[in-house]
Amino acid sequence: MPDTTHRLYDPTFVSGLFDEMAATYGVVNYISSFGFCKRWRLQCVDLAGIEPGHTVYDLMSGMGECWPRIDTHLQGCGALVGLDISPVMCSRAKSQAERVDVPTSVVRDDVLTNTLPTASADRVVSAFGLKTFSPAQRETLAREVARVLKPGGRFSFLEISVPPSALLRIPYLLYLRAVIPHIGHLFLGNPANYRLLGIYTTRFGTSRSFYQKLAAQGLKVRYQRFFFGCATGVTGYKPDPTPAAA
Repeated sequence: MPDTTHRLYDPTFVSGLFDEMAATYGVVNYISSFGFCKRWRLQCVDLAGIEPGHTVYDLMSGMGECWPRIDTHLQGCGALVGLDISPVMCSRAKSQAERVDVPTSVVRDDVLTNTLPTASADRVVSAFGLKTFSPAQRETLAREVARVLKPGGRFSFLEISVPPSALLRIPYLLYLRAVIPHIGHLFLGNPANYRLLGIYTTRFGTSRSFYQKLAAQGLKVRYQRFFFGCATGVTGYKPDPTPAAA
């Protein structure tokens, strides 16, 4: 198998990787996580505090897996924008957009160089997209989150992570590196692609560093852990500088 690790964070490579995995990613992700990925997505969306009338950005939105829950919170009132770098993922997301009540736009773009308007989102959510960014890219992402959020706007991010406990970490990493590629192969996916997901996760570690990068942008941030640290996330808000009325 060719060594592709030197290109792990190249946007073109990431786009192509998820184009290839699109047909099998959803089912493999669900089975390999024993269904936890669905539960964690629901928690990620719920923690954003979405209300009817909000404009919600789903970054690295994949196939729109978070949208039914977002739609439940919006109650058909507001707007949803899904942004992803993979053309094939975006194509599949358009089918998901037809199944929700709220007006939904699917944008094929690199979130690091996106053209979303400044101070235009009430809420920003993202599930399982952080690991495919380098530390420097996550700094850019944090800056973009701060830019697109309205004052007072909230965010919620979630990512598969490396558990802190060695008792859980060692078998968990073995599972990521050895078992999940075989599960992907069973569903006619390329095991090499799913092996890369283990590499991404190992290099990512936890959401702690993204917490720090968001805080450096002046955002108020809270760190979240799910199932003993097998997934971690960050939630918070953009302070409103407008002084309260006397």
